[in-house]
Amino acid sequence: MDFVSSRLCFGSCGIGVVTVIDRDPSTLDFSNATLRLADDIRVWPVHERGNLVYRIEIPSLHRFFRVGYSEYVLISLLDGNTTLPQALGLTAAKLGRQTPTTAQSQAIVQWLLQNELAVLADQPNPSRHAAKASPNATASRFGFGSLNPFWMKVPLCRSDRWVRILAPWTQGLFSFPSVILWLCLVVAGSFTLLVNWDRFTQDAVEIFSPLNGLALLLIGIGLKLIHELAHALACHRQGAATSEFGVVFVLFAPLAYVDVTTCWRINSRGSRIIVASAGMYVEIAIGALAAVMWGLTHSDLAAFLLHRLVLAATVSTVLFNANPLMRFDGYYILCDLVDIPNLYAESSLAVRRLLSRLAYGHASDGSGLTGWRRPLVLLYGLAALGWRLLICVSLMIAASAMFAGAGVALAAVGVYLWFAQPAKRFLTAAITLHQTDKPMFWRASIVGSTLLAIGIATVGFVPIPTATRAHAVAQYLPETVVRSRADGFIANVHVSNLQSVRAGDLMLELVNPEIRTELLQLELERQQVEIRLSQATDRKEENTRRALLEDRRVISQRLEQMQEKYDGLRLVAARSGRILSRDLRESVGTYVREGDELLVLARADEKEVVAMVGQTQMEQARPTIGSTLSVHLADRSKQPGFLDQVDPRATDRLIYPSLSATESGPLAVRGQSEDASENDLPVRLLEPHFTARVTLPKRSAESIPAGMRVQVDLEYCTDTLAMRLANQVRRLWYRVHETR
Repeated sequence: MDFVSSRLCFGSCGIGVVTVIDRDPSTLDFSNATLRLADDIRVWPVHERGNLVYRIEIPSLHRFFRVGYSEYVLISLLDGNTTLPQALGLTAAKLGRQTPTTAQSQAIVQWLLQNELAVLADQPNPSRHAAKASPNATASRFGFGSLNPFWMKVPLCRSDRWVRILAPWTQGLFSFPSVILWLCLVVAGSFTLLVNWDRFTQDAVEIFSPLNGLALLLIGIGLKLIHELAHALACHRQGAATSEFGVVFVLFAPLAYVDVTTCWRINSRGSRIIVASAGMYVEIAIGALAAVMWGLTHSDLAAFLLHRLVLAATVSTVLFNANPLMRFDGYYILCDLVDIPNLYAESSLAVRRLLSRLAYGHASDGSGLTGWRRPLVLLYGLAALGWRLLICVSLMIAASAMFAGAGVALAAVGVYLWFAQPAKRFLTAAITLHQTDKPMFWRASIVGSTLLAIGIATVGFVPIPTATRAHAVAQYLPETVVRSRADGFIANVHVSNLQSVRAGDLMLELVNPEIRTELLQLELERQQVEIRLSQATDRKEENTRRALLEDRRVISQRLEQMQEKYDGLRLVAARSGRILSRDLRESVGTYVREGDELLVLARADEKEVVAMVGQTQMEQARPTIGSTLSVHLADRSKQPGFLDQVDPRATDRLIYPSLSATESGPLAVRGQSEDASENDLPVRLLEPHFTARVTLPKRSAESIPAGMRVQVDLEYCTDTLAMRLANQVRRLWYRVHETR
């Protein structure tokens, strides 16, 4: 016997209000009171988990309730002439041992009166008007009672006339041929993204630009409107009606919603699943079609918009609407899959029973669930509780960061709205227990205090050692790089990639006529100075001789430098090793400048590891400087290394493209600024990192291929959970202020 939650696209909110009864149900004389069911309710049988149950609806309020068979037999006998003891006797004659007890029958009557499903025989039918669904429901009208800055619901339309107008034009949307077309679109879109994954991830680099944010906002709003329209059309197609359409502002961000609570009239679980999944069905179809068009278009603007449409129609749907821990589409799909209509309420009761068992040593098993559903409901309740706490804390942190001082006030309001009422109920229950059962109160206090102390110690004082690893890339040592010693054109290449050479072998030849011409000119000038010097010596012109000696010295130095450049046009191997260079033969005719990298001449044991250390990892990196650490390879093996140095300055320059998220790497990146140099990569790190160099022993260097992505162990992080959360909040705060 319970209230069946309303089905919105992302929440549980009913609509409508009932007039408050004049008489407190707890003061009734149940031995003489006669009741009758309200004239406007509807009752029909359904099967849930193999059991016969009955659903009760108040059509004008779109509120639904569920009772078991034994409760229904008792309720059906309340005709305004039969007293409760008489109805209970007739029920016992029909059900025997399954008859509700006197206390249970009185609770059923109180429940009927409180929810205005029944009235006293001498009272008129309840008058109902649209304002709120129940005392515990979220306000549906927009007023001061609904001014929660984290969740403001604004109804816009309480009629499904617009749905009936659109229904004939979209009747084939959920037909079997449409489902086949949907599958084809999803396969085609997935294949397009798979084939062009590098390009797709590269296009995501500019996601942080203001233009992209505006495009995502507009596309997201349009998609959500279509999403909610799909829910409404599916509900209409299954024979139910849409009772309300409106907008919910979550931290002032608009989200559309439709109330399809009337789909509880549908007995088929499969039909209700269709209604719940209709929005995701349409969004994924749009995303798949956008992916196919993105792969075919040659327009940069069209590719930009389609790329954002794919992200908005797929990522948000998977992360939010399909999440069963939030009361969105995924939650209602899960409810029907496991055949537990009130999964949220059942899971909350399961968690309360668990806490009651821990605090009092016993708990009444009021659950009618059996088999695998009982542990499933408990696990879901614990997961949903953790998720709700995470969402509440995240929204408060987001409000504090987004709205500065006003955000702190919003966070305080959120703390009051979310935690004040539960705290009040807890204190009331504690006072009542102290007055009625002091031994049980002290037992619960001791157990609760112990659990609270353990929780506080775990979160705030107990260090949690976790391994800290920095992402890195293996490379050859810098001294193995062969660079050009002079400007010139590559004329001849005498080696190839992976070729082994000996010291003295000719590798490359450059040509630069200007160097040869200048070399000959300097040689001629030197000879002329020698002739003039000889003449000055013969004439004993001491001053002239000294000046000519200085000229000869300067010319000789210039000649020596030019000769070195001329000799540098022939690149000779300084030592034995293996040539590493791609497309070396194709570089013939290419002009290179002095200092440009031409190739790598290295041995397999001449490698190092260059790691990118995050700012939060520096506390663990500094103690490891000068010590041995482990380098983890892709095959989960590890090799020893020696942390030689860590650059003292952080940089957002990405040294290795393979570490970028756009190349399936682990580091988040952003787009390059317009004033960047041509030599820079098109992306930069989202957060600055420090560069660390790890020296490898010869045996380790031989086993690690150059260019492989690896991870480097740093010191263990021993921060508590509270310290980690505080660091994350501080980083979010600084990041928000830096981007302003």
